[in-house]
Amino acid sequence: MASPASGEGHGARERSGRRRRSAWLAACASSLVAAACTGNLGGDGDGQSGDGRPGGEQPGDEQPGANAQCAPRLAPRVVLLPDLQFTNSVRALLGDAAVQADQAPDDRTKPFMKKGFSVGTSLVRTRLDAAAHAAGSLEGRFQQVTGCATDGDDACARDFLSRFAAQAFRRPLGATELEDLWQVVEVGKEESYERGVKLAVEAILASPSFGYRTELGEERRDGVVKLSPHELASELAFFLTDSPPDAELMAAADSGALRDPEEVARQTERLLALPSTQRSLSTTLLAAWGLSNLFGTVKDPGMFPEYGPALQASMFHETELFLDATLWDRGADVSELLTSRETLVNEPLAKVYGVEHSGAPEEFSPVTLPADQRAGLLTQASLMATLSRTDNTSVVARGLFVRGALLCLPKLPSPPESLAGAVDELLNADMTERERAEVRAMNPTCGACHQGIDPFGLMLENYDALGRYRETIEGSPIDAHVEVKGIPGLSESYANAIAFADAIAKQKEFAACLTRNLVTYGTDDERLTPNDCQVASVVEALPEGERTLPAIVKAIATSRALTDRTEEE
Repeated sequence: MASPASGEGHGARERSGRRRRSAWLAACASSLVAAACTGNLGGDGDGQSGDGRPGGEQPGDEQPGANAQCAPRLAPRVVLLPDLQFTNSVRALLGDAAVQADQAPDDRTKPFMKKGFSVGTSLVRTRLDAAAHAAGSLEGRFQQVTGCATDGDDACARDFLSRFAAQAFRRPLGATELEDLWQVVEVGKEESYERGVKLAVEAILASPSFGYRTELGEERRDGVVKLSPHELASELAFFLTDSPPDAELMAAADSGALRDPEEVARQTERLLALPSTQRSLSTTLLAAWGLSNLFGTVKDPGMFPEYGPALQASMFHETELFLDATLWDRGADVSELLTSRETLVNEPLAKVYGVEHSGAPEEFSPVTLPADQRAGLLTQASLMATLSRTDNTSVVARGLFVRGALLCLPKLPSPPESLAGAVDELLNADMTERERAEVRAMNPTCGACHQGIDPFGLMLENYDALGRYRETIEGSPIDAHVEVKGIPGLSESYANAIAFADAIAKQKEFAACLTRNLVTYGTDDERLTPNDCQVASVVEALPEGERTLPAIVKAIATSRALTDRTEEE
C-alpha cells in the first residue's frame, strides 16, 4: 500500500530511513525502460501535439492580434441538446411538474463536453418517455397551461399549439407544421379533445426540432454562413444559461434585431445581470475544471474518517461561493481566482483549513486564509481532494490538471498499455510522491513526458489528500520547490504552489485557457486551443486587469466563433 497522504495523526508506518535508497530508484527506473512511454514533451508520438500543432510548437509561439482575420472553423450543422439543456427546455415550457424528479440531471455536475453523447436506442427511448411524461403532466392543469377548457374548441387548441410549438422549436412555425400537428390532434380527439391536445404536445417535445438546434444559417457570402437570428438566439441562450431563449431574446430574434452585433451585446449584458445566468456560467467553469468529480471520490475511512458526502458538499459549495464572490460580486479580473486568499467556509471546512469559524456550524462565513499556505482555486480543498487517491495525493493527477484544465497546454500521449504493470508497481511502492517522480525522471523516455506533468503536481505536495496544509510527511520536510522546463513563458523555478499561482496570475495563459473553455462550451468545438484566433482575439482585446468574466463572455458572444460557419469542410 502507498504511504499515507498525511504523515501526522494517521498511523504512519515506520520507515527504515528518511529517504529511499538510490538503488531502489535505479531498479524501478530500469523496470520502466522496457515498456517506456513514447513521444516527446507536447507531442502525440507522430510529430504532432495533442491539438494538432507540430510537436515542437508550444502555446505562445503564435500570437494573432485582436484584429487578425478569423475565419470560421465550424461547418453548418444540427446540434443535439445535452440532457441538462433538454430538461431545462421542457421545464421552461411546462414547469417543474413536467420533469420527472428522479430523471432530472443535477446542474452542479453537468458535463463540460459531450464526448460519447450520441443518439442511440437508449437516448431515443429516454426522450420519448420524457415527452410522454411532460404531456401527461397536463392532467389536472390543462386549462391553466393551455388556456382552453378540457372540452374546448378547435380554435383555442390551434392558437395554443401554434404558440407552444414556436416556443418549443425556438423559431416561427413552417407553413405546414401546424397542419401536421393538427393531424395528431385529430387522432387523439377520437378519445377526447384533451387527449388530442396532449398528444400534440407530446409530438412537439419528441420532435427533432425540439431536441436539436440548427446552425444552418441564412446569409451566405464568400464561403461564410451567418447564423439566422433564431439560431443565434438559441446558441447564445444555451451557452449562457443552459436553457432556451427567454421572451425578450426571442423577440429580438423575431424582429431580426439580433443581426446587429450591438443588439447581441445588449442582450448578453442583460442576461449576464441575471443570477441564473451567473450561476450557469460558474457551473460551466466548474465543469471545465472537473470539480464535479469530487462527488465520486472515496477516501480511506481509517485515514480520513471525517470525509464523506457532507464534507464533499461543503468543499464543492465553498468553490461555488468563491466564484460568486470573486467573479460576480466583486467583478474581479479572472486572475484573482488564482491569488485571492478570501473565501467562505463552514465549521467542517474551517477545520480542514486550520482557521477560526464564526456563526452556526453549517453557515458559510468569510475568512482570510494564510497567505503563505493558500492561493485561490489552485489550493482549495475541493480541488486537492478531487485530484488525490483514496489514501494519498497524486502528483500525476494534479499535474495534469494544472497543465490541461488550468493552462490548456498541449495534450501529452498516454502511457502504453504495456506499462500498466510497472505503473501499478510504482504506485504501490512505499515511496513519497517526489521519489516516484524521480523514478519517472530517471527513465529518459518517460521523463520527457513527465517533465511537463510532475513539477506541477510536486509543487502541490504541501496539501494532503483532503486538502489540508502540511509541511512534513512522517517527520520529513516536504520539498515543494520545482523547476518547470520546456514550456515557453513558464520555464523557471517556483518555490511552491503559492509562488506559481502568483506568477501565472501575472501572465495571460490562465485567462486564455479560461476563455478557451468558455468558447469550447459555447460552440462544442473541442479542437480549440488558446492560440486559435477565436480565443486569442478575445483575450488580446481585453486590457490586462480588465479580464473580468462578464467582459470575456460579452466578447465571446459577439465574436465570429458564435455567429459564423463555413461552407467548406
